Amino acid sequence: MIVILVLIIFILLYWMVEALRLVRARRAIPVRIHVHGSGGKSSVTRLIAAALREGGIRTFAKTTGTRARMILPDGREEAVVRMGTPNICEQVGVLDRARREGVQAIVLECMAVRPDLQKITEKRIVHSTIGVITNARADHLDVMGPTVADVAVALSSTVPRKGHTILGDTRHSETFRKMARRRSSTFEIAPPDTLPPGAMDGFRFVEHDENVAAALLVTRRLGVADDVSLRGMYGVAPDPGACTRSRFDFCEARCLFYNILAANDLESTIALWNRVGLEPGGEEPSIALLNLRGDRIDRSLRFADELEKGLKADYYMLVGDISPRVQRRYDRRLPAGKLITLGRARPEEMFEQIALLGGGRFRVGGVGNIGGLGHDILRFVSSREVFDADS
Repeated sequence: MIVILVLIIFILLYWMVEALRLVRARRAIPVRIHVHGSGGKSSVTRLIAAALREGGIRTFAKTTGTRARMILPDGREEAVVRMGTPNICEQVGVLDRARREGVQAIVLECMAVRPDLQKITEKRIVHSTIGVITNARADHLDVMGPTVADVAVALSSTVPRKGHTILGDTRHSETFRKMARRRSSTFEIAPPDTLPPGAMDGFRFVEHDENVAAALLVTRRLGVADDVSLRGMYGVAPDPGACTRSRFDFCEARCLFYNILAANDLESTIALWNRVGLEPGGEEPSIALLNLRGDRIDRSLRFADELEKGLKADYYMLVGDISPRVQRRYDRRLPAGKLITLGRARPEEMFEQIALLGGGRFRVGGVGNIGGLGHDILRFVSSREVFDADS
């Protein structure tokens, strides 16, 4: 009994210390920006932080994204070290680290998926002064669904109390507006047509205009001029999962590869696929390299339903963890000769098969999931010798 009593006292003291540390951190950081949404959270977090730094506001940021990162006030990055699985309590330590860095602002990407944990993160930990919702889309429906409207309700739990809410996508705006009104928070939508002319021309990677519009609305509220904000955004280090383009030689063929593996939902994937020009019918065959995860069966099946409709390619290659149920769905959706299944193959094997399909040149879009084989594919691509863009 004595041991149990000592343990209880120790736990209570630990909670008290953590609570005091959290309160002290929040008081020391006047601007707390909480970024949530189905897609684009990591990008918007990085854009806002880079713009505020450029505007002279000492800023700390933390993303979960493809790899969890803390972005220091000078722009350097540190990996988030975890002893176990991700836990929202790590946000307390991040806030305290930001306090010790003497920052004026912090930008936090919401790391919670479950609706109850989203609410706890905002209500008990962050107490944001500005809440950003990028969009509400058909992702994590098993947890936040079953409908996209349910997803919007779940995401609205991070709307701040007596703060300001910025929405990057007009769909489901009434759900967020009602929550903002209930919590005495002002509400604003950031459509892409609010961007200055030519605002998207300076990015070195493929960025969504709605992400930039939402980030700019935040920086305007904090008094940073658009030209200063955009200058900071153009120099941002993109998330490792950002949509980038690579060119390389392999098996006596030339490949143009687009990394779309980290797009969190099917809608974002299709938008990027069409934006970078991966539609079929060109001189260079278009191949969709679909990396599937065994624990994301619903997402794998939704991708299958869009083949030959939204996600159009000359050929489709399935890699990763493919259950018989998923394989049957893809077989039914595609005519013979358009689908190649390799499962857990090495990236070299994948691109050898792709080179045979494409002849001398081919275009590949990596889609599905960045986890598992996704990282192996990206390491393979980054290790290839890049050839001249005009050759």
